[in-house]
Order: sequence, then C-alpha cells, then structure tokens
Amino acid sequence: MLMTIRYQDGLRIEAVLLAAGRDRMRVAAGAERDTIELHKVDGCWFTEEGDEIEFEALIPLAGTDVSSFCAAVYPLKSVAGNGFMTA
Repeated sequence: MLMTIRYQDGLRIEAVLLAAGRDRMRVAAGAERDTIELHKVDGCWFTEEGDEIEFEALIPLAGTDVSSFCAAVYPLKSVAGNGFMTA
C-alpha cells in the first residue's frame, strides 16, 4: 500500500507500507535511509521520535483488499451531540 503521511508541521512524505498490526506499522519512505516505525496511542499515530502524524492518503495496490486495514487505522466512532459518524 502506498501512503501519504503528514507531520504536524505540514511536512508530507510518501511511503510504502511494509508491515502492519493494529497498533504498529513499519513503512519505507524515499527520503529516509531506514524504515520508519509508527505506533498508535489513544487513537493517534506517532513516529519513533514521538512526532504525531496523520495519514492523508492510503492507496491500495491493484488486487489488494485493504478494507479491514483501513478500519483498523481509522475506526469509525460516534461523536456525541453531532448526530453523525466520523472517521
């Protein structure tokens, strides 16, 4: 899976997903020599250095079912008082 990762300072990088679990991911980014490990804490994703990141785009490779993966990364949750579901 290809992805675009956005740091809180606005920096965007493109990466390739190498491995993923419910709370951890390992990605390879063209700008980095080593792979990047990402981990989830309280619904937010962070780098090894503690930088909070967001996934701007998750692009599956042809023929790959990623529906369960996307639900694990951004589970739907009900927001009290708003009357709609958010991702």
